[in-house]
Amino acid sequence: MVQVDLKEASGNLPQLIARAVSGEDIIIVQGSKPIIRLVPIGEVEQQVLSEAEETDNTLMEEMLSAFEEG
Repeated sequence: MVQVDLKEASGNLPQLIARAVSGEDIIIVQGSKPIIRLVPIGEVEQQVLSEAEETDNTLMEEMLSAFEEG
């Protein structure tokens, strides 16, 4: 994971984006506080879909259990 100060990032954004797309974890910080993580869209979409699928499976199991208990 690479942490880059916001001022430095603003002057190097194209390079940071390229590094993030290639798989490097880039965190932009303001002072010592992390404020942004550069992540390729595909990873974010996959994470959201995985979480939605997990939630859906949990709800289905709960509904099936409630139905079987009757």
